Amino acid sequence: MALESIIYFRILYFQVISFNLTVALRKSQDRSSTSTISYGHEPFATFKKRVLQLCHTTLGTSDAKFTIERMRGGSFNRVIGISVVDGQKPLIDRYVLRIPRFDDANLANNIAPLKFLRERTIIPTPDVIQFDTTTSNPLGSPYAIMTRLSGSSLWPSYPKLPYEMKVAIAKSLGNVYFELHSIRSVTSGKLTLSAPNSRETLAPGTVVIQPLDKLDTDIVVPYQSGNASNTTFNTICAILEHQKELAISRGPSADYELHFFKRFSVIASEMNNLGMLEENGYCLCHLDLEARNILVQQKTITGILDWDDALFAPLFMSCAPPMWLWAWDLNEDDVENEGLAGEIPSNSESRQLKELFEEAAGPTYLRYAYSPQYRLARTLFKYCIVPITTQQDFDAVALLRSEWAELRDSLNSPDGPKVASDQL
Repeated sequence: MALESIIYFRILYFQVISFNLTVALRKSQDRSSTSTISYGHEPFATFKKRVLQLCHTTLGTSDAKFTIERMRGGSFNRVIGISVVDGQKPLIDRYVLRIPRFDDANLANNIAPLKFLRERTIIPTPDVIQFDTTTSNPLGSPYAIMTRLSGSSLWPSYPKLPYEMKVAIAKSLGNVYFELHSIRSVTSGKLTLSAPNSRETLAPGTVVIQPLDKLDTDIVVPYQSGNASNTTFNTICAILEHQKELAISRGPSADYELHFFKRFSVIASEMNNLGMLEENGYCLCHLDLEARNILVQQKTITGILDWDDALFAPLFMSCAPPMWLWAWDLNEDDVENEGLAGEIPSNSESRQLKELFEEAAGPTYLRYAYSPQYRLARTLFKYCIVPITTQQDFDAVALLRSEWAELRDSLNSPDGPKVASDQL
């Protein structure tokens, strides 16, 4: 009863915090919609001078002229557009300057996936031109300058696009999934950059892997392509043991986390007993291939954005169905419900979009995308590595536990549904 009380009051605490933040944000937006108020940033009018100083030291020649443009930023980065007119070049160069909003942001984790992708894939991503993880620069803050990709976001324009364009996008996005599935790593983990004082004998700025069971340490390993030495089950066990150790070190306030991690260990064991977690392959995962993160121009995907949370994880993590491709007209709750993703669309155009995407995405996608056991495995793995803090998180974990209990009993029952071996 004491543990349930802790969980209840923890939920209540985050509800109060969320309410207070919402009220504060609305008050700030009444006064100003800029990051100056919302995030305590220096006003753009004066910050622009710092950006110009940075441009003169990093971009163009002595003849270059710069145009600085305020752009809509995200929750974690202030974003500024830079155009460079250089008398020695025939074209205008266009860049994006990203400045982390918070002091604890890890810029190396944001840059490493982009650098890795540019070097090893044909997936269209920004090219990082210059970055600084320190505050010893004209901005007084870490920053990254990258190429500004052409095209416009698919959100919210996608449903109004011509059908022929949707067909091209479905095929192209399927090709992105297929390529991600082919990029394998011996180690599961986040991509980051080696530091000058790294234990590894690697040049500073080399892309390395921070293992998922050591995310709160400075331990990194070189990237190595190939099949993993550990199964998915062994990796999940190692992650959960690490998470339990961290929860214990935080004391009684983290008892609710310890409770969840123990439950996750039980679910993982049950999944493994059904043969679900015996794979030993980790591929590159984007985790948020939504329309808002995809740029298109005419019939071509010109950019995939927001690789900040990219990581090498089990294959099923890179197989979340992009339902918006063929089911944009569903209400918001349904289009985010993966349980509906396997259903055959009622109209022929949506049905063809789904089929064209699946054909391009390939067999790995079809193996892991729609079966309920791997949908639940995605949720399990997510909350092994992502903090459980919001009401939405608590609800998702509760649903995972109840749905898995029902599915487990069904799969174990002699009269339950039979699962093909290629779906386990």
